[in-house]
Amino acid sequence: MDHGPRPPRGLNPLALLARARRRGAVARLPVPGARAYLVSDPIAIQEALTRTQREYAKGVGRRGREPLKRVLGDGLLTSPPDLHRQQRRLVQPLFHRERVAGYAETFTALATAAAAGWRDGEVRDLHRDMTALTLAIVARTVFDADVGDAAVTTVSRALARNQRALRREILPGGTLLDRLPLPATRRWRADSAAVDAVVYGLIEARRAAPGGSDLLSLLLATGMPDRRIRDEALTLLLAGHETTANALAWTFALLSHDPAAQERIAAGDREFTTAVVRESLRLYPPAWAIWRHLTEPREVGGRRLPAGATLILSPWVMHRDPAWWPEPERFRPERWLDGPPPARYAYFPFGSGPRQCVGNEFAELESVRVTEAVCATWTFTPAPGGRPVVPQPLITLRPRYGVPLLLRVRR
Repeated sequence: MDHGPRPPRGLNPLALLARARRRGAVARLPVPGARAYLVSDPIAIQEALTRTQREYAKGVGRRGREPLKRVLGDGLLTSPPDLHRQQRRLVQPLFHRERVAGYAETFTALATAAAAGWRDGEVRDLHRDMTALTLAIVARTVFDADVGDAAVTTVSRALARNQRALRREILPGGTLLDRLPLPATRRWRADSAAVDAVVYGLIEARRAAPGGSDLLSLLLATGMPDRRIRDEALTLLLAGHETTANALAWTFALLSHDPAAQERIAAGDREFTTAVVRESLRLYPPAWAIWRHLTEPREVGGRRLPAGATLILSPWVMHRDPAWWPEPERFRPERWLDGPPPARYAYFPFGSGPRQCVGNEFAELESVRVTEAVCATWTFTPAPGGRPVVPQPLITLRPRYGVPLLLRVRR
């Protein structure tokens, strides 16, 4: 069936990238003051993601501007190559397959408890609900902590309402705006201080009760400064819930138009549920664009590009490319039951290579278990008279007006 959320139009960055794709596998983008190219060739994407970080560096332009560095400091997501390798080795044990499998029952229990508080016949914003739930999940599993309602509000609100301000970091001259007393800048500084208070509170609580096997215990055992611990903890706290909350919100938006798929999930078909999650990630990848820049002149996709050129590798574009996907705009989970993707780098919602998301298996299993838990007790349809569900490409791909759904107890 056709998916429900509205497609982007006009000057939306997603629509602009889709139009650029029609001009070839490596297309120059009209970005003032920058040499930016959309790369849509799977082989070129593979090279950009998997070759050394010194050849294809993270960020935008020669200076490698990163919108999240202002938030996360030198955490796993934004750190330079040498530090990144050390950090990844440190946190990797938390995301080994066997350990992730052990989290499954926690995913289900927390999702079931959250859904038990819903009421038959009410309209709820599932994006807001999934944001609170995924934050609670990452706090319980990765940090071995429970976060209260006030902390949930502080953390989720900080990223939600400041993504526009953070995104300007990648624009020419964008850092200059941070020095001006603009309302958005003042708001971000206040929200950032509030988030830091939450994170440093978690650090102090773990310092008072050492000896665990959670993230903070591992970090504290290294003797690294609290600022570094803060960067790592905040990275996993924010990245560990924001992208998965968006992925789940899009999953429920799509399922709200497909009652047969809801029934199949409720019947316990886990293979199909996994296919639903992957199809949702195909249509609405939370990481809708990945940025790299060339440190030296290089041929990319058959085109010679200069040093400093910015490459945009877009899951949004590749996941909807008719060259690789039959009926690319259609929500059809069954395509995942027929075999793997037609080309390895036609589908890369978690990136790849040395910078691939360290929690990719965690996120997929979490999404499957949460989807199962919700569909086990609830059916849902689009809210009558509600605003359309449309993608908003900020730092992550969020539903602009949330995902308002009408809930009914499954009979």
